[in-house]
Amino acid sequence: MKVRDYLPTVFIGALALLVLGGLGAYWPTLVGANNNPASSASAPVDVVADAISYQGFLTDNNGDPLTGDYLIQFQLYNAETGGTLLWDSGDRLIGVENGLFETKLEIDEDIFNGEELWLAQTVGGELLTPRQELLPSPMAHTLRPGAVIKGTASAVTNSYTLEVHQNNDTFAFNRGAIAGQTTTGNAIYGLAENGRAIFGQTKNGYGVYGFDGGSNPNEGYGGYFYSINGIGVYGYSGADRSHPNIYAPGVYGESNQGVGVYGRGDTSNSFSFNNEGGYFEGGKGLFARGTDTAVQLGYGARIFSNNYRGLYAQSNSGFFDAYFGGDGGISTNGIVDRSGGTRLLAINLGDATVQPGDLVALAGVSPSPENGESMLGIAKVDGENQKAVIGVAAELIVFNRVDHGGGIENADFSPAAGNIKSQSYLVIITDGLAPAVNLDAVGRQVSWEIGDKLAISTSGTFGRAAASEGAIVVGKVAGSIDAETGTIPLFIDID
Repeated sequence: MKVRDYLPTVFIGALALLVLGGLGAYWPTLVGANNNPASSASAPVDVVADAISYQGFLTDNNGDPLTGDYLIQFQLYNAETGGTLLWDSGDRLIGVENGLFETKLEIDEDIFNGEELWLAQTVGGELLTPRQELLPSPMAHTLRPGAVIKGTASAVTNSYTLEVHQNNDTFAFNRGAIAGQTTTGNAIYGLAENGRAIFGQTKNGYGVYGFDGGSNPNEGYGGYFYSINGIGVYGYSGADRSHPNIYAPGVYGESNQGVGVYGRGDTSNSFSFNNEGGYFEGGKGLFARGTDTAVQLGYGARIFSNNYRGLYAQSNSGFFDAYFGGDGGISTNGIVDRSGGTRLLAINLGDATVQPGDLVALAGVSPSPENGESMLGIAKVDGENQKAVIGVAAELIVFNRVDHGGGIENADFSPAAGNIKSQSYLVIITDGLAPAVNLDAVGRQVSWEIGDKLAISTSGTFGRAAASEGAIVVGKVAGSIDAETGTIPLFIDID
């Protein structure tokens, strides 16, 4: 008994059959029947069935065509002889007329993965030889949804199991060598046990480019990276060194509505120092620069904590935990501090205008406009309040409310030049070096020496501590009088 595959050409033209040796895989609906390329590519009416169409011509040993019903068994192997049985149809009763027959083989989709296949046939209990090899076809069955292409990378050209080329003269979102589209899953999914799941390389473009075209500003990701035990995103640049080279960073983030780069650490262990939202290491661990032209908005860095310290800094032994330069040094929640001494933010509750360098005395407390907490009130020292002397006026502070829009408002204290009028804010030095203390006419006539104790008398005039009984010692002279301004440097140390 003999069988030969038979595939009339009329079926090829009308039904777009795929010829695989003696096999043909068929589509339930015609591919390309819809003239809309987008709808046919992204939303096909039907998915290719897990079946192939097979036609044959059955004869007896003399070559005469047979007619009748015959039990035929089909089997797929991975080798011409021997090998592994991959699929078995079992016995099928198939009608044969004048030698011609046709049937559908409901194969397992996992079998078609690009590796060689051989078809064995048994008719009426008689195994026919040799097996038929399934050869490539004009439209591969492995291109159906869920198909798998297997291969050993070292055994194929350029070490790629699949290589796709497309040449584009211009960049566009709808052009690409490989395109993926999905509603809820992964448009392109890569899995590698030890290598690279997805690898992108470019000369002057993008190694990997992700784009989110959603209409909601707070949803969607241009790129999303997740790691169970390793690094979610690793960025490296080998560009020429400069400071800072913002055009070739390891990772670059930019956002039109939100933040350029957002990092979030695990909050399940609040006592851990290994759950940072961001970690930076380098010659300078972090360099930040604010470029907003509005004075109140151009922060180099803005740091906020929901429950604890807004900023935690720790250095190696012998170095500052943190160093703050500039005119204001550091300002936080009503306290201003510089290297010269202890400085406090206060309000002038007296009637007299205070000049920078004037001695000031306690005058009560006042609610802070920033958060309602108590703020120190002062007044210019005179003969009536000299026992309450607290320090020296350093500079005028201007208070503003900064409106960021959307109901967001912040309080802002900024240093300014000028005298401090009643109900205005100022910084006072309460301990440490006051570089320029204003002396009155009496004090300017004293021949001061470094280390002399400067005191204020009950009448409100300056003199050496021993010269006036009941005088309040303010501090020790730290330098010579400036004859032009009538000021003297004083180390504040109030009795």
